Amino acid sequence: MSLTDRVAVVTGAGTGIGRATAQAISNESAGVVLVGRSIEKLKKTSQELKGPTLTVVGDISKANDARRIVDETLDKFGMLDILVNNAGVEGPNKTTIQTSEEEWDGVMDINLKGTFLCSKYALPVMIKQGGGVITNVASNWGIVGAAHSVAYCASKAGVILLTKAMAIDHAKDGIVVNCICPGDCDTEMIRRSIDASSKIATPHRNEGRLIRPEEIAQAILFLVSDKARMTTGTVFVMDNGATAGEGPQLLSSK
Repeated sequence: MSLTDRVAVVTGAGTGIGRATAQAISNESAGVVLVGRSIEKLKKTSQELKGPTLTVVGDISKANDARRIVDETLDKFGMLDILVNNAGVEGPNKTTIQTSEEEWDGVMDINLKGTFLCSKYALPVMIKQGGGVITNVASNWGIVGAAHSVAYCASKAGVILLTKAMAIDHAKDGIVVNCICPGDCDTEMIRRSIDASSKIATPHRNEGRLIRPEEIAQAILFLVSDKARMTTGTVFVMDNGATAGEGPQLLSSK
């Protein structure tokens, strides 16, 4: 599954799935561009990688930063073959009524708009090169609803359909676009989410062990490799069976 002579941009690379993905891709001899908002966390990830790296601090919800990420990648490596849109936030643990406009916008800006912007500026480079791979990190909560998580669920559902639409638009350009939907993963974000929702009924929240970030990273590694070159517009669910069963009845029979 060697990625020798390829360059991958990984957003949200400072922690969790992003860090594990950067490590997995680096282990396959690719150059890796680490993107995030915390230089300290990015430096820690960089120190764990074997191959050439570039660290870019930026806010993916800002067009200028998204464009700069691509520009700095080209300045350093001269190419961009793989984009992993992993950066995301969990959002408020609130219902529709409780969620403010500012909270809604904050989640959408990072989870959905950020994925759109990074793809928007990476795609022309990939088209010029004759192809490329984009893998978006959504969530199984983009497939099923969850209590007190309207902004997060909506944002991740948007990522899933953005993935499919981009795959259709750019198949002719030789660009593969897929997304992975992790379930509860052993990351700082998920542990905060579990703590916040501990007193709220959360249908489809798997009560088994948390998935390791390294396990998600191996699935992403497959999706960005040549082994998946005939797979595009696909939603790869890795949630320990959390969305496999029917949810509880919601409405009263009264």
